[in-house]
Amino acid sequence: MQREIPNQRVAPLLDALDQTDKAVVRRAVEELVALAAEEPEVAQVLAQRLREAPRWPVAYVLGQITRPSAACLEVLEWGLGSGDQDLRWATQLLLTDLGKRYSEVQARLEDLLRQGTPTQRRMAVYCLRDVGAAGAGLPGAVLQAIADPEPLVRVAVITTLAKTSEPQRGALDSLRKAAADDPDARVRNAAAFAVKQLSGPRTRLP
Repeated sequence: MQREIPNQRVAPLLDALDQTDKAVVRRAVEELVALAAEEPEVAQVLAQRLREAPRWPVAYVLGQITRPSAACLEVLEWGLGSGDQDLRWATQLLLTDLGKRYSEVQARLEDLLRQGTPTQRRMAVYCLRDVGAAGAGLPGAVLQAIADPEPLVRVAVITTLAKTSEPQRGALDSLRKAAADDPDARVRNAAAFAVKQLSGPRTRLP
């Protein structure tokens, strides 16, 4: 009997996750997260729903209440490349938080930076930037992405490097090269500004 109670309470909230009204979905997400704190079985119900229908709202709730499974992360990674800006940035915030706590999430973000779509790669840079700011440091994959074929990914990398308190070895040289040689004016301008930032008296590079 006790196992049926969470399902009865979860069912209408799961239905709400399928609505197109963002406010309705947002409320359902908040209520499910709160309910999961009271009823551990909620995570199991959501995991089953994700297996049946791998949709972003379900993965988004699961990512907030339990260590995300590979299936959950796969859906969240899709969210990083979504054409919906609100969904994309909500995913970025969640994956950043997860990346600070779970090494496998950071590893998947690094893989996404190498193999994802252009939008996913750009958003992965922002995730890794904020994970690194929490004390982990920027992974080498971020600096390597300064050679990404997509200009907006390169700009994201450059602005990230410009804000780093302890730049990676070789970062300044890569930025100077981008400022001089990149075929995209946006990248050149961002790199020139970053060089000025990192060449100041606070720069710790050798």
